[in-house]
Amino acid sequence: MSRPLLGALMSVMLVAGCGVVGDTAMPVTPPPSVPGTPDVTTARTPASTVATTAHPSATPSPTPTPSRTPAPSLSGDTKNAWAFAPLDDPDRLVVEGEVPSQRAWSTSKLLVVAAFLAEACDGDPQNASAAQQQQMTRSLSESDMDSIVALANAIPSGKQAGMTQVLRSIGDNETTVPSRLEGTMIWTVERQVEFLVALHEGRVVSPESSAYMLEHMQPIESQSWGLGTVGSSGFKGGWLRQNTETRQMGYVDGYAVAIITSGVGPAELQSDGDSAHVDQMNTLAAQLRARLSGDG
Repeated sequence: MSRPLLGALMSVMLVAGCGVVGDTAMPVTPPPSVPGTPDVTTARTPASTVATTAHPSATPSPTPTPSRTPAPSLSGDTKNAWAFAPLDDPDRLVVEGEVPSQRAWSTSKLLVVAAFLAEACDGDPQNASAAQQQQMTRSLSESDMDSIVALANAIPSGKQAGMTQVLRSIGDNETTVPSRLEGTMIWTVERQVEFLVALHEGRVVSPESSAYMLEHMQPIESQSWGLGTVGSSGFKGGWLRQNTETRQMGYVDGYAVAIITSGVGPAELQSDGDSAHVDQMNTLAAQLRARLSGDG
């Protein structure tokens, strides 16, 4: 068959519905039609419709943030104050609040005992007599006045010089000890916390003296209000009258702390005949512990 004739024949076959594979002509069969199935092109849903219909919860509702109770603070308070510092990071000292005066009252007994240990015992509590050890215990645990007077009188250089030396040895160049009535000296909550840090680190007089004082800073039951109600591991308080400061210094949850209130609330008569603002100190102690739990 001539090539022109063959080409003409193939053209006729294509028109008639046949396909060519290689040199063999094959019929072209249209795809079968499935009843009820729409054409693929016309059945496709727009992308925007698919996103909305197939995933109705693709964008979740925002989860409400639970409200958080603000940590207690004494900033701006003019009747109460506190200071605290973590024992493992004492440079992170916080001081808040302000009171008209920060007289030491019986917290000064810590300094008297320290000065006695430094000068009369050469830094070793074992050098004190049995009577003197009892006096130190009573001074720190029940704030006994007769005991502290006896210890003060036994300081060779005198209590003013002895107490001042203790303060200067730990870097407190601010607190001034009066020649008499040492309880009236101004000992701020900030300086008290610094003293407690030094005591904890064994820098007050000697490691032995510091440990001895820490061991005996355990108030009797009638004086265990305030810091004693929040699990303090050791503390010392000071008070006088219903119109004067009531204060405490000690350790709570790994912090050195000092709290003070200036005549807030009713005052309760103590076993030494003086009065202390027990309810307010309990309140301050509870607020402080709440603050410490959220510190950092």
